[in-house]
Amino acid sequence: VNNYKPTISIKPEWEMVELGDVCKPEYGFTETAKDKGEARFIRITDIGSDGKLKSTDPKYVALTKEAKQSVVKKNDILVARTGATYGKTMIFEEEYLAVFASFLIRLNFDTDKVYPKYYWAFAQSIDYIQQAERLMTGGGQPQFNGNAIIKILIPLPPISEQIKIVNDIQNEMQLVSTNKQLV
Repeated sequence: VNNYKPTISIKPEWEMVELGDVCKPEYGFTETAKDKGEARFIRITDIGSDGKLKSTDPKYVALTKEAKQSVVKKNDILVARTGATYGKTMIFEEEYLAVFASFLIRLNFDTDKVYPKYYWAFAQSIDYIQQAERLMTGGGQPQFNGNAIIKILIPLPPISEQIKIVNDIQNEMQLVSTNKQLV
């Protein structure tokens, strides 16, 4: 249960594309997190092991003109680009105003080609983790920047298939979560 990772059974007819061909990476907002503010400030440490936003110890920022450029929308995908958690990927599913920090990368997908939740599910897989390890640069402080992340190869089935895969994985994750609670 603790070692569960979603798997995507890749079909030979699916095209393998570099992430840079289907999305544009964007860096977040640089600011010091505060205990109060107008918008939740999402930092690397806010990414849970399940690829979701942690609800504990939220921090905030004022919604300045610069901060507004980094406001996240529902289903935005954010990736840690530095430190021990480089490559860790989360999906923003919350209903409140939030801004993402500069040590995160937002992936702006061509939604005609990629269902963002599909990429998020792929980014939880062993295949993604192994690619991230190979593409990471730096020694003491690992870096997984926009130039590296666009080299990730992803299997690209039709959108309808991507949605089906996501639904299947979400059902699996629900079972895993239920089993964790039982344990």
